[in-house]
Amino acid sequence: MNIKYRQLQAFVLAARSGSFAKAAAELCVTQPSFSVQIRQLEDDIGIHLFERTTRTCRLTAAGQSFYREVAPILKELRDVYGRITDVGAGVAGQLQLSALPSLAFGLLTEVLGQFRSRYPGVRVLMREELNVAVIDAVKRGDVELGVGSELNGDPEVEFKPLFRDHLVVVAPKDHAFFDGPVTWQKLDSYPLITLAQGSSDRAMRQNRPNLVPAIEVAYMGTAVSMVRNGLGVTILPSSGLKGVNMVDLHAEALPGRACKRTIGVLFRKRATLSPLAMAFVQLLEQIAPVDRGIRQRRTERS
Repeated sequence: MNIKYRQLQAFVLAARSGSFAKAAAELCVTQPSFSVQIRQLEDDIGIHLFERTTRTCRLTAAGQSFYREVAPILKELRDVYGRITDVGAGVAGQLQLSALPSLAFGLLTEVLGQFRSRYPGVRVLMREELNVAVIDAVKRGDVELGVGSELNGDPEVEFKPLFRDHLVVVAPKDHAFFDGPVTWQKLDSYPLITLAQGSSDRAMRQNRPNLVPAIEVAYMGTAVSMVRNGLGVTILPSSGLKGVNMVDLHAEALPGRACKRTIGVLFRKRATLSPLAMAFVQLLEQIAPVDRGIRQRRTERS
């Protein structure tokens, strides 16, 4: 079978208009060229589709049956073509990404707000995961983009840095912890609220392995709420502060090992990013802070 879309389009136009001349004009071809396409279609399927006079054409019984079958198929094909064209142009489709919870909670909420205003027809599927899971999701192709910290030496993943993230101690503005230099040793003197997993847990093991948290929680919002209610101080990544209410609270960067990390975009090497993914990365590059929150709070405190 050697049927072509152009032949089917010509057939449907002729069936609707009842005239080869009108159909040829609508298809923007000469009438002899149009007649050749119809004849080739009839030769391919082995059936006469039209009864022709000098001025008009009329469908045969077989032609009527063929038209009923073909017309809706061509419409669906045009609709599919339009939808995939919209996807290619970045105005429809879906974007799948995986991100650290601290980034999903703060920075990415702002980025997604602007992304959705520009691409309202796009569906976004975002998974919140620890960094190892973010990288694995990118490697498996489960998501197109990951937003997390760099994992050195992985040959399958490309990393595009965006900004530096710091671990910070969060406490009420007038808390005694902020009298003098910020150190890990000072945390021994106050009830500590930590996240059960993540960057603060790793840094604590390297800088103060004997430090025992008073409370462990799963979410940053919970930790900040407990700080606000006088249950202790907490350690959070600076990037997550965008998503929490910091009124009457203050944050200072912690020194030491594993207290800084580079945050960026991860994607498979040699992969061609979709227009939607590229647009999302561009927004990230425009919005991503460079220790902006920490510098702002230091200025407020001074």
